[in-house]
Amino acid sequence: MKKILFGLILSFLFYNYGNSNEIDIKQIKEKHNSYYKYLFNDDFDNLAKLFSFPSSFKGFVENIQIAKNENDIKEIYRNLISAAPQSKFAKSGRNYSEIKTSLNNKEIIKMRDDTYILIVTYTQKDKKNDSLIFSGKASYLFTKQNDNWFLSGVF
Repeated sequence: MKKILFGLILSFLFYNYGNSNEIDIKQIKEKHNSYYKYLFNDDFDNLAKLFSFPSSFKGFVENIQIAKNENDIKEIYRNLISAAPQSKFAKSGRNYSEIKTSLNNKEIIKMRDDTYILIVTYTQKDKKNDSLIFSGKASYLFTKQNDNWFLSGVF
């Protein structure tokens, strides 16, 4: 009887642990989807609200950037976008709406109960001729604060 009771308790604990991970992963994916929506619509006000502070960035710029507040996020993203490969596309007179961005793979890795890393593999292509503009990976550090998930790093 003790073995059955012990087995039931363990099953319950692992079930709740698994559900917690699934809920966390779902919330992180939703935040990441919002991130892309705001980014592609140049909605830096809402984009900045997805972050906790301080936050770190290393994209197409030379040095690691640290944001201490929402205004820093907006400035960092303006710099990151102007340094990105697709900026050359826009500088040649083309419109960003002519770029097709595909998220090819998303992998979520749990570091701790309050920390996950999401790794995205993506490509950007010219919609006119399907030529490759850029292909790469981006990593997003998500941390949980006050029961909410926030971005705290983009690399």
